[in-house]
Amino acid sequence: MKFHRSDLPGIIFAILAPAGMVLLILASYEIWDHHGTPLLGMIAGNIAAGAGILAAFSRFIEKWDAIITFLLLIAISVITVLTFQGIEYTSNPYYTLIKWVGVFGFLGFNVSVILQLLRNGLEPALNRRDERSATKDN
Repeated sequence: MKFHRSDLPGIIFAILAPAGMVLLILASYEIWDHHGTPLLGMIAGNIAAGAGILAAFSRFIEKWDAIITFLLLIAISVITVLTFQGIEYTSNPYYTLIKWVGVFGFLGFNVSVILQLLRNGLEPALNRRDERSATKDN
């Protein structure tokens, strides 16, 4: 299989995303000390599988600006929530608002990835199949 320059974001994503997501989950649920249980291995395996699938299909993603924006929005909201937790300032409405911003950022990330996969991956394949069947009928 030949790799192209357009495959580079997927390769970088496949390398960095699983480790980053595992660190994010470990920090957010404070499960650093789960030694001797299969929890950490299951978390890492599930995240690595999802990131690997996304990296494999990253060649169908043409516009990275929305995806990077949503990832930055998620990272900023997580850092802000952790900062509020560190200073024990969690009883204000901004704390909840920032959590919702992170949730909607994650939703926007997923929607933008799925729409681009459908538009740039599945739709051209279906169009080619329709063209082949139309030429066979004639």
